[in-house]
Amino acid sequence: RLGPNRVGPFGLLQPLADGIKFFFKEEIIPHEADRALYILAPMIALIPALTTVAVIPFGESVTVSLWGYTREIGLYITKVDVSLLKEQMNTWGGIVPKWNILTQPIGFLLFLIAAIAETNRVPFDLPEAETELVAGFHTEYSSMKFAIFFIAEYANMVTASSMATLLFLGGWHGPFVKELPLLGPIYFTLKVLFFLVLYIWLRGTLPRFRYDQLMKFGWKFMIPVAIANVVLVAGLALLLF
Repeated sequence: RLGPNRVGPFGLLQPLADGIKFFFKEEIIPHEADRALYILAPMIALIPALTTVAVIPFGESVTVSLWGYTREIGLYITKVDVSLLKEQMNTWGGIVPKWNILTQPIGFLLFLIAAIAETNRVPFDLPEAETELVAGFHTEYSSMKFAIFFIAEYANMVTASSMATLLFLGGWHGPFVKELPLLGPIYFTLKVLFFLVLYIWLRGTLPRFRYDQLMKFGWKFMIPVAIANVVLVAGLALLLF
């Protein structure tokens, strides 16, 4: 069996090989399972994960001229004026990213830890425990349905990394973006990749929390620190502004 470092240069073709392999694996549906729900479950996991990416901007607007027709195109799939994204809108309709990691380091750490826990990654991978031989709730799945669960999980990782990039690392901003707007998506992608590498790094470094440890960590540390951070920032805002 060829290992991941043998399929293509530097193993770059391994995802393609795995995708082809999953399509040809035997599909097994447990006899006692609710067949309709069993088939729908992977899609229910994947569709929201992919849809969420659509509202995340990844660059400045660019002007495209083709055959005498000029149009300004915003570098996002769709614009939804709701919640967190709406709060950061300015008069040209885009998002103005700031390096909030410098002014909100505590908020950044809280967001990062919560994002890792929400995406069920180590050390918070309690629902599936993928580092073990048996992987929790999708043990009964095989073939492409099993792969879809993993695609959904990694899509959620990309979404969380994109939000962290947008809120705390300046989004697509970087040197010479004003002169060359297409550099924006490159900077944005590199910052997202930084968070994805961090996910993988933590997976190989930290042991898994027990469920009671996770609950204590959330209720006795995360929530009090988050509330204290809100009070601290509000107090500083009143004093300084």
